[in-house]
Amino acid sequence: MNGIAQLLRPFRRPKEGRVVPWWVPPALLAMATLLLPWVIVLVVTLPDDYTAAHWRLAWGGFDVALAVSLFVTALLVHRRSALSQTAAAMTAALLLCDAWFDVVTSRGRDIVFAVVLAVFAEIPLAAICLWIARGVERVLEDAQPYLRAQGFTIRDGRLVPPQEPVAPVDDADA
Repeated sequence: MNGIAQLLRPFRRPKEGRVVPWWVPPALLAMATLLLPWVIVLVVTLPDDYTAAHWRLAWGGFDVALAVSLFVTALLVHRRSALSQTAAAMTAALLLCDAWFDVVTSRGRDIVFAVVLAVFAEIPLAAICLWIARGVERVLEDAQPYLRAQGFTIRDGRLVPPQEPVAPVDDADA
């Protein structure tokens, strides 16, 4: 087995039952690896101080996106939707980005406020969102064998019911 095939072997799985194609994890891994040299270039070449245009619009827009993400996550969790996993993970990412950029772009006394906000609000809320996402994933994982036993399959990323309906059990027959 050549080197690349051996590297990709853990990612190969039968097509049946996969929601995400087998090649997505290695593709993401390749992109992450290719991004590392770019990060080094940025850290070495970017100036330490920079004045940005539309600063208020950038932060205001980001906070609107965060508020919408929190709202959508709350709504989907309330509805017990499987999509709450994705929404919660996205909200966690936005919260962590908000905490990071609040801290690293603050000056003077604002740094203390940004750190307190990050440590006591944004990071714990992000952890709760990740806990929600993991909980939903665990439920979906646990349900999968039972759904398969009933004849459900996954095709093109969608749950497909059995071809023949399962006859309901009549209490009079029991």
